[in-house]
Amino acid sequence: MTQNHSRQELVHKYFNLVPQKPSYVGALIALGGGGLLLVVGVLSLIGASTDSGLAGLACLGCLGFLGGGAAVIFGGIKLAGTYSAYNSGIAAAFPRASDSQMDGWLQEGENYAADAGRRRLNRHPGEVTLKWGEDLLVFHGFPPDVPYQIARGADGVLRASLYKILVVYLSNYRLLTYEATLDMRTGATVSDATKEYHLQSVDGLETASDRVNFFLPPGNQAAPPPGQPMPPTPTAIPIATASGSIVHVTGRQTLRLMVAGRPAIELVMGISATDQLHIEGVSGSTTEGMIHTLREYLRRHNGGMSGQTSVPSSLPPLPPLGPE
Repeated sequence: MTQNHSRQELVHKYFNLVPQKPSYVGALIALGGGGLLLVVGVLSLIGASTDSGLAGLACLGCLGFLGGGAAVIFGGIKLAGTYSAYNSGIAAAFPRASDSQMDGWLQEGENYAADAGRRRLNRHPGEVTLKWGEDLLVFHGFPPDVPYQIARGADGVLRASLYKILVVYLSNYRLLTYEATLDMRTGATVSDATKEYHLQSVDGLETASDRVNFFLPPGNQAAPPPGQPMPPTPTAIPIATASGSIVHVTGRQTLRLMVAGRPAIELVMGISATDQLHIEGVSGSTTEGMIHTLREYLRRHNGGMSGQTSVPSSLPPLPPLGPE
């Protein structure tokens, strides 16, 4: 009989650690050795009972019986406890969502965010054609101010329990954005916001990585610098020198949209140089391609280089908002 599990349960268990299979060697040795001592002790007591002159054998038999019994009890308790803890860990981690399921739910969340933003932003007909990857760019990353969990899937890709989804709509005279925080457990949007900027107010786009450089003497393993915790799977790039090496550790990668000299939108794209978030089946160059598209768009429209930087004189009337 197949039991249906809810999405919330499958995603919750995805972020629980899978326990390593424990070793039962110590418990089995205690059980085996204790059992042997117990048998020897019983036989010694039986032998001593047939001859009153074998008091020493009786004493050894008592010691063997007591010691063997204690070892058997200890080994049994340890074996049962280890087995129970392992089974509890397995039950807490399985059944879990697969990597492809997590990616599919994230893709659904992106599609929903793109549609919700379209309905919320009062887009003029013909202002944006909503062609994915051209004038409709969808990014996802870690939410900067909300606690979330991270797990590395079987494919080595980092996935989060919460995602910040950023949808950018590119028009000829304004930049429209829709931001939403997606809860992967429920598929619900925890929070959302819309922003609109005139193109002449947008200064540009920034990408940044928090990089920490520290010196590593020869023969030492990489250790985190003071105040900087090392990631679970750190990205350290050593540069060899005569007396050691200089190690660069990339903390996180950030995308920022600058408006009036200040960061108006910030999105954490990854936590190390090799851990950029992506969806299974989508090449790693997709995000870089969208960043390139956004850069070119801002260069083309900002400062009157080309294109239209002012509101057209004749716009069709606003369409009615769709259902929320």
